[in-house]
Amino acid sequence: MTGVMSRYVVKELFGPTLQGEGAHAGRPCVFLRFAVCNLACTWCDTDFAPEGAVRLEDDAIVARLCELDLHRARMVVVTGGEPALQWDRQLAEAIRGAGFRVHMETNGTRALAAPVDWLTVSPKPQFHEGRFDLVLRSGDELKLVVDDTVDDAAFEGYQSLEFRSLFAQPCMDARYQEHLKRTVDLVARHPRWRLSLQLHKILGLP
Repeated sequence: MTGVMSRYVVKELFGPTLQGEGAHAGRPCVFLRFAVCNLACTWCDTDFAPEGAVRLEDDAIVARLCELDLHRARMVVVTGGEPALQWDRQLAEAIRGAGFRVHMETNGTRALAAPVDWLTVSPKPQFHEGRFDLVLRSGDELKLVVDDTVDDAAFEGYQSLEFRSLFAQPCMDARYQEHLKRTVDLVARHPRWRLSLQLHKILGLP
């Protein structure tokens, strides 16, 4: 059912491509990227500013996802920005009703207003108060971006939460090689964790 007004501020819809990170790296998918975020991470690699975004109804979003999903993978990665700021039951039902499995990546600081099929929480403790102060404290996977501020205590704190899988991903900024070395060292000392690399960037995919 279409809403009374266009309330979803969408930065981009794209695909087909591959999921580049975490447990589903390498799987074909399409992306729904929302504009707007409640954090301001200095090393964020995503343009989530409302400038250049469009307002779309739920049926327009679903129609575009179906157009993009050329090979009927029927997996959509919902990200942002911060998708929990806009995700609601109306959009969830419309997308899932079209046969898509919804994989969401969120920073974990906001509750979800509607369910998803796969939940990835990627906390940014450097940019919000309280290191382990997450609203979403359980899910399918937790993916921690590693920079100089992430240490053994962070790994131990996050692994005490209720996530099925734990991934550590080096911050891909100008000091990437240093962050990669730090991430590998941390994962080696904490065997519950796995290394995640941004496969889409390595391969030059969107």
